[in-house]
Amino acid sequence: MRSLRILVGILALATVAVAGGGAGCSMLTNADDDSSPPVEPGVATVDSLYAPERIAPSDTLSLRLTGTAGPNGCYSFDGFDVDRTAGRLTITPEVVHRDADMCTQALVPLDETYAAAPPFTEGTLTVVVPQPDRPDVTATVDVTAAE
Repeated sequence: MRSLRILVGILALATVAVAGGGAGCSMLTNADDDSSPPVEPGVATVDSLYAPERIAPSDTLSLRLTGTAGPNGCYSFDGFDVDRTAGRLTITPEVVHRDADMCTQALVPLDETYAAAPPFTEGTLTVVVPQPDRPDVTATVDVTAAE
């Protein structure tokens, strides 16, 4: 009879531990926490801008930007912010920095292509990639109708 009481007591304690343990586990792992790490926007460091020397006004302009998105794995490329006028195309490669407990400790490379849709005005098109802590990266493209 005594062993039956001990068995019932153990089963009761096991039930409480299993039922209460789930809540305790979620409290330890923040499973119910829907907050995400803070995100900080920034601008990628562009080392090279590849542009064609000449295009027709009806051509799509393809631009390749290479450089660094960030100093560690908490940075990632987030898209382009583009401002376009008749003789100027300003392309800002945006990055985001997400605060995290652990990030890979390696430079995050940037190798992205931007395609600007036609039409373009004939003449010289200046492409500018703004850089916050150094001179802007620029290229010029001759927009000429095919003869």
